[in-house]
Amino acid sequence: MGYRKAYALLCLLPGCAIAPHESPMVLPLLGQDSFVIAARYGTPTSYQYQGENLQLNYGNELWGCRVIFLLDKHQRVIGVASSGAKCGSLP
Repeated sequence: MGYRKAYALLCLLPGCAIAPHESPMVLPLLGQDSFVIAARYGTPTSYQYQGENLQLNYGNELWGCRVIFLLDKHQRVIGVASSGAKCGSLP
């Protein structure tokens, strides 16, 4: 699944707020191993499978920020989305 398809899948989720061209800080995360995500963000609040892909959910709307990572079957980041008033640019 390509980057654009993965992003389109993430945008089907409510509250998608980051377009690929809007946040240059997201691009370094794409293609990174899931251990990079764990080192930066810790344990996800929840996860679910989206076909062959894994969706990791961090934060929640009560905290003011929700970040979603989509990983491929090799556990590489193929998509990122965030929503919420307190979400800044992703490191």
